[in-house]
Amino acid sequence: MSASELLPYVQVGGTVAAAAGLFVNAYQAWRTRKTVTLQHLQDFLKAMNEREAALAASKDDGPKQLHAFIEFLNFLEIYSAAINAQLFVGVAREIVQDKILDSIVVLEHSPHWHEEIEKSITSETTYKHLRRFVKTNRSTIAARKHASAQALVGSPSSA
Repeated sequence: MSASELLPYVQVGGTVAAAAGLFVNAYQAWRTRKTVTLQHLQDFLKAMNEREAALAASKDDGPKQLHAFIEFLNFLEIYSAAINAQLFVGVAREIVQDKILDSIVVLEHSPHWHEEIEKSITSETTYKHLRRFVKTNRSTIAARKHASAQALVGSPSSA
């Protein structure tokens, strides 16, 4: 067999190898995306815990607590923007959205912070993404707020 007679077989073999390479590359990209999503989710939860801990740790120092509270609101703003822009997908979106919703319900049950929230709004863009998130999820927030209020009423400590 001459080289010219082998050429079609070599071309077919090259095409098969290229297709296999594409499948391997797609699989690696899929695994990388999953790993990156997990890392982002872990970073979010770590940062959320840090913000909540800073707020709790500063309860005896008014100025520090106010600073920690504003930082917490800014954190919620950033992640609300990420949810609004659909930067998270799948289970990561569910978990981040759920945690933001829970935080909003807690804030709505904390009237002593409402005035500070109002005072911290310095322009129409302040907390723009957080406000949009709240508007989009108003019915879920209302349902969770009602459920948490009912849980408080029915708890043994409230008797």
